[in-house]
Amino acid sequence: MDNTLSTKPGGGTDEALAKLQIAINYQFRDQSLLVKSLTHRSFANERQLKIKDNERLEFLGDSALDLIVSRYLFFQGQQLREGDLSKIRSQVVNEGSLARFARNVELGKCLLLGKGEDSTGGREKNSLLANAFEALIAAIYLDSSFDTTYHVTLGVIKAAIDEAAELKPEVDYKGLLQKQLKSVPAPPQYRVMEESGPDHDKMFKVQVWIANTPYGDGSGRTKKEAEQTAARKTCEMLAAAAPAEQPAAPADELP
Repeated sequence: MDNTLSTKPGGGTDEALAKLQIAINYQFRDQSLLVKSLTHRSFANERQLKIKDNERLEFLGDSALDLIVSRYLFFQGQQLREGDLSKIRSQVVNEGSLARFARNVELGKCLLLGKGEDSTGGREKNSLLANAFEALIAAIYLDSSFDTTYHVTLGVIKAAIDEAAELKPEVDYKGLLQKQLKSVPAPPQYRVMEESGPDHDKMFKVQVWIANTPYGDGSGRTKKEAEQTAARKTCEMLAAAAPAEQPAAPADELP
């Protein structure tokens, strides 16, 4: 193993690499592949290492992940149409989700970063974590086989795929709410009521306001997700209400 690992402060130590392999339930035969998958170009350039950065592995891992998720959904979601499968896959294979998978196995502790990247919080950047996770998948593939990579990867991401599949394709509740309120001159407003959490793991709470009256609220990791939840709850509230209780236009906007 490259002896620079033992001297890298804050990441990439032998202990961290050992814990990562336990977390993913896979032991590398060629440890240099594991090291390469975790090597950011800032580290490789700074140390002038013979071992290159993980960018080429990231390219391969991106394709492998798409195939792994597609294969799983194809056989497990036989009732779903092609468009539904694509939407579900996009909920799993994106920067935010991949970064979350990386955090779940504490991959950030293993990253080999240059001093500048490390000092500016590189270990918590979604982009670096997502890229390294893809590179890790590629390294497993090169170290073993696709079948092994498939099962190892599912061990980390299967719960997220199942959750996304249960949600089914996204429904545009904001669009449905807009149609439901076609008799109301002013469109619904989506107000951010609360924002919490660190930059890499934000949570937003949004509430729908119609004609200056508050309705459903919702939370999510993005404003868009929170708005959709709030719109869904508002649609449910309006559907349960009697016609007379539907939101009316303000008095000064009535004909």
